[in-house]
Amino acid sequence: MAAERVSVEGLSVSYLSPTGRVDALQDVSFKVHDGEIVTIVGPSGCGKTTLLNAIAGLLSFRKDVLMRGIVHVRDAGSIGYVFQRDALLPWRTVAENVALGLEVRGVPREKRMGIASRFLRMVGLEGYGGKYPHELSAGMRQRVALARALAYDPELILMDEPLGSLDAQTRASLQDEILMVHERTRKTILMVTHDIAEAIILGDRVLVMGGRPGRVNSEYRVELPKPRSSHGSRLEPEFSRLYRAIWDELKEEMRARQTVRQ
Repeated sequence: MAAERVSVEGLSVSYLSPTGRVDALQDVSFKVHDGEIVTIVGPSGCGKTTLLNAIAGLLSFRKDVLMRGIVHVRDAGSIGYVFQRDALLPWRTVAENVALGLEVRGVPREKRMGIASRFLRMVGLEGYGGKYPHELSAGMRQRVALARALAYDPELILMDEPLGSLDAQTRASLQDEILMVHERTRKTILMVTHDIAEAIILGDRVLVMGGRPGRVNSEYRVELPKPRSSHGSRLEPEFSRLYRAIWDELKEEMRARQTVRQ
């Protein structure tokens, strides 16, 4: 078993607001090992994004947030984050966006532009470095966001629904890109998605969250053969088995939530 990159133990997170306290996560525990892709699925509002933000260290200094438990990330300063929206800077070219983290690190311009070109080529955007974000499609902008996270050379990449707003064909294409990039770089990836199929195709393990406050209900190990693809992996019997199991679990979770509301 590879070394642990992320360890979450008994994590609970609450937000304080003028109307009272909101419990977002309760007693969440899991681990992510070097080189894994771990995907997370669960109903809306179960705290998936809060969990990623806690791992990224974005909640640590907020006075309106109470955190209990342990979140340990080896090399915590080496985290890349790909958001649901690409979050590109519109006044910078594509290459300048990709090189942003390197610029912050003080890498000389010629070197960082060379690195940006290499990662743009890796995600299929060679020749687009001089364009601006508004000149690209939504799918292309998400490729730029992925290249930006990779160019920074993080040990851990967090992804929060990065493909959620894309059409089905573009989404499938980017799933294949993520699989290809992971095959080349072996970066550790923790990804939130609402799409069960996507979670299975990309993940070495799938964590299923539920509840409000959120918790990890179960874990599924994905034994699909590699290399995988967005289309070919769906044809495997193991894919169908996992899809049914996860779908049934999420249906039960939604029924339980509706019962509580009634």
